[in-house]
Amino acid sequence: MSSVYKSPKKSAYSCELYDSDFERQFMDELEKDPKVKKLTKNHGIRIPYVNIDSKVAHYNPDFVVEYVDGTQQIIEIKGKNNLTEITKRKQKAAKEWCEKRDIKYRLITL
Repeated sequence: MSSVYKSPKKSAYSCELYDSDFERQFMDELEKDPKVKKLTKNHGIRIPYVNIDSKVAHYNPDFVVEYVDGTQQIIEIKGKNNLTEITKRKQKAAKEWCEKRDIKYRLITL
């Protein structure tokens, strides 16, 4: 169940939804980071990947962050207990998707 992060200063939205305390803490860090220009979880990006049943599925990354130098990064936050085969497939697809668009990809494990 999602919770509401109210009044983020670096988002275009009046609130952002988050799915875990880790995500909320990470948004706090992004809000304080002077190198971060914009952040959002409400980005609409859906990255296709092949699931373990060999079917195409779609992955919605956690964050899109834009830095003051103009670079962009997709960030996914996972607990170490969630590093499954599906996560590896999503990560591979996201890296390829990002490379084609000159966007960085980062997986943060906690």
